[in-house]
Amino acid sequence: MTKYDFIIAGGGVIGMTTARELAVRGASVAIIERGELGREASWAAGGILSSMRPWTENPASAGLSEHGKMHYPQYISSLLAETGIDPEHVNSGLIIIEAKHIADINHWASSKCIKVIEKIENQKPEIKLPEAAILLPEIAQLRPPRLIKALRKSLEQLSVSILENTEITNMMKRHGRCERVEFNGGKLSAESVIVTAGAWSKLVLGDRFNEINIKPIHGQMMCVKPAETALHSIILDGGHYLIPRLDGHVLIGSTIEDIGFNKETTMTAQEELRDWAASVWPSLKNAGLVKHWSGLRPSTDTEKPFIGSVPGFKNLYINTGHFRKGILQAPSSALLLADMFSGHSSFMDIGEFSINSQKNLAKFV
Repeated sequence: MTKYDFIIAGGGVIGMTTARELAVRGASVAIIERGELGREASWAAGGILSSMRPWTENPASAGLSEHGKMHYPQYISSLLAETGIDPEHVNSGLIIIEAKHIADINHWASSKCIKVIEKIENQKPEIKLPEAAILLPEIAQLRPPRLIKALRKSLEQLSVSILENTEITNMMKRHGRCERVEFNGGKLSAESVIVTAGAWSKLVLGDRFNEINIKPIHGQMMCVKPAETALHSIILDGGHYLIPRLDGHVLIGSTIEDIGFNKETTMTAQEELRDWAASVWPSLKNAGLVKHWSGLRPSTDTEKPFIGSVPGFKNLYINTGHFRKGILQAPSSALLLADMFSGHSSFMDIGEFSINSQKNLAKFV
């Protein structure tokens, strides 16, 4: 039975960035994914490098998000140099049109030294913005599918063992250790096992961990191709957003549906998204539909992810529950966990994300 320093159980952007961070430091790593790497919530994401409502975000999660936002340009530059794949990191800016939250947004931005522009100029007349709209010009975006491709190539170049279409059937736990990971076709062991399976993390961990409250939240979005390019900044209105891509496509997102492990797309959601989009940019009402898809985001009660050790086990860890901030927080979450393993101080206290610190703690042993 092959033994590694680390087994990563879950191959989304959290698992891939975690595997990369550990492999860069010289560790031997295997990553196991029941489908294809990055093809679940990570592929479905919009790629906005900001929280949807940063002024209301949990303080610990906000610290992780802010580090992610600041760290991404360097991270993308490193990935591009390493793989030749450009994830299209674009400093497009973010327009927020929630009038009732303008004062809160300004207070939050001022406390974080984040630039705010209240008088938005140079917008084309096709875009219908209310008077109470503000621009955060420093917010960027990227293309999640291109990020996933770059991360995959990086893992291959770092000799990470990639097991795709491989479903974990059992995690053998005994005497406070995860002794091996069993899957359809074999088994592996490692000094440490890290569960990064997003909305499926509880299923991977097993029945003993039911009190780790992670659940899937279904989100639908769509891509359209307008006849003309009129939008250059992201527009955010509550949970809805428009994301303009460099190739002229526009993403419209997204729904928030608590319906379990259901990835169905519906005409009702498509109409809801298109109607909202048309209220901001009327020509999107008839823009050609390119694709309509959905993803399952991993949500927690405390609105912050679980990162760190699993109580009662000496070698079992978790990095999951990032909800709508998986892309944004992934490299920073990986860095935080890798620093813990190496015994180095990090940019913030990983204890903020421990299972023990969160109010949905249960008895595990």
